[in-house]
Amino acid sequence: MRAFVLDGYGAIADHVRLAEIADPVPGPGDVRIEIHAASLNPIDFKIAHGDLKRVSKYQLPRPFGFDASGVVSSVGAGASKFKPGDAVFVRASRDTIGTFAEQIALGEKLVALKPASISHAEAASLPLVGLTTVQMFGRAGAKSGQRILIHAGSGGVGTFAVQYAKHLGLHVTSTTSSKNADFVASLGADRVIAYDRENYLQQDGKYDIVYDTLGGAFTIDAFKVVKRGGVVISLSGPPDRDFARREGAGLLVGIVVWLMGRKVYAASAAAGARYEWSFTESNGDQLRNIAALVEGGAIRPVVDREFAFEQLPDALTYLEAGRARGKVVLKVR
Repeated sequence: MRAFVLDGYGAIADHVRLAEIADPVPGPGDVRIEIHAASLNPIDFKIAHGDLKRVSKYQLPRPFGFDASGVVSSVGAGASKFKPGDAVFVRASRDTIGTFAEQIALGEKLVALKPASISHAEAASLPLVGLTTVQMFGRAGAKSGQRILIHAGSGGVGTFAVQYAKHLGLHVTSTTSSKNADFVASLGADRVIAYDRENYLQQDGKYDIVYDTLGGAFTIDAFKVVKRGGVVISLSGPPDRDFARREGAGLLVGIVVWLMGRKVYAASAAAGARYEWSFTESNGDQLRNIAALVEGGAIRPVVDREFAFEQLPDALTYLEAGRARGKVVLKVR
């Protein structure tokens, strides 16, 4: 089969190549999926550039990509949840990444039936952003009536997060560009702050939760607008101090993680607020719940652009430019 493999770290054009590799064989409890569409996430170009080498190592060359939608082609021994012909979607685990390919085999516990009302491209756009948001909101204790600030409401994560926060009954404020303000409001945001016209740090009010999707200075600045006793949940800030323990990492990695996060933890202590870093677990049961939200109309997928399978390097470059409204998708079939 054809698959894109990463054979080194650095420039995407130099290290992301299309190759012929062996067809995957489903092991016990696995399903093999013929991939129809795969979506891109910022973690994909970060992996390609080597940004995560300090905290997560992969043996290269290897296929990569986390999100996919497709059709089950065969099942391994003991697998009983799906049968050949089932349309499914999935977020691969860190051990099974490889959705930028024509097929993938992975554990059936990671997989869910695709929402019937949407296309494979739309379904592929949901797993990572959906699972990340659901899990992070759970860790934050998000509940009806709270105030949340969601950065980059028109992005891949933001478009899902705004809708999910409204589904939970939160009061949603979101930042975006002025050209996307009406679009983010249409997703359900109660207030939209256009960053090219207003400074969100100078607005009245504090938030129970700040959803930091941008990192850098935004992670530190989140503690200027969160309430005491509130929480900052971050996708792009430094790993939290539980990361090394969860990973079973050694002392050296633990020290690196501590150094990376020292400024954030100082800001957290000064604000009297918690800091939680995104650590997404693949989970088929939660994907089934997300599918139900889609079928019930609470969530609508937002796809910015679809690229042909052979155009993955161009798609990664486009996503990295940071101008996509919603998700960027690779059409495999």
